[in-house]
Amino acid sequence: METLQIEVTGKKSLVLPWEEVQIMPLGDIHLGQQGVDTDRLRLYIEWGLKQGNVYFLGMGDYLDVMSPSNRHAYRSARLYESARAAMEEQAARLVGQFLELVKGSEGRWLGLLGGHHMFEFEDGTTSDTRIAQALKTSYLGSCAMLGLTFARKTGQHTSANHRCVVWCHHGAGGGLTPHSPLLRLAYVMRDFEADIYLIGHQHKKPTLKQPRIYMSDHAPYRLVAKNKILAGTGGFFEGYYQGNRTLGGRAEGSYVEQHLLPPTALGGVLLKIRPVHNGGKNDRLDLNVEV
Repeated sequence: METLQIEVTGKKSLVLPWEEVQIMPLGDIHLGQQGVDTDRLRLYIEWGLKQGNVYFLGMGDYLDVMSPSNRHAYRSARLYESARAAMEEQAARLVGQFLELVKGSEGRWLGLLGGHHMFEFEDGTTSDTRIAQALKTSYLGSCAMLGLTFARKTGQHTSANHRCVVWCHHGAGGGLTPHSPLLRLAYVMRDFEADIYLIGHQHKKPTLKQPRIYMSDHAPYRLVAKNKILAGTGGFFEGYYQGNRTLGGRAEGSYVEQHLLPPTALGGVLLKIRPVHNGGKNDRLDLNVEV
């Protein structure tokens, strides 16, 4: 598990002391397969960049070059160097295609998780690590906790700050119900203390705002409700794709269709974090999520 501390300084406004920050998780694209909605992905990025104070978060499975079993077979195969070079060339081409789809977002990523579907190059890099480097962000591995610090400044000095912790994982396993990612996150919430919990892999985007009750730190002591956000982060791959074909041109359903998995709504979720300052004693973060 990786940990990363990120300082986010909002601009002062007449309504709220700190500016709202939006996070757009992005994953489960599977570029290289039939049925990837590249137009939706491009518009998703373009819309996010127009919103201003927006950050993206990579949730894994950006390309669909090789699954874990494919990588094992590939490493075990006795291939000529020319065959391996051809595979590397194709993987590098897909990395370039993905970067073109998210062009303009460089430097706006909190980090990139690794997924199940990626390509391992001979130099030790992967398609995921190369994408992270090109987007000028950190590669986070399978799971990470991100600390986002909102600093409120008075003149030249920082007078207060508030932190939002994001727990994120590419995901594992599956589930047939629309809310199955939330079941995974409900168990995670017992063991890891965070404000936002995100999971990918299932291509679903159920959301839940779950309040937890605490006692305040200052007198007069009172009960304080702090919301936690749980969310599946969706995807951009159509499981049921009309006209899907094998290499020989034979009609063949996708993995989703073959395994009778449910279709899912494409796209992602939008997280909104709004720092609120009330005279110093009631500083808080308002958390919201939109589908």
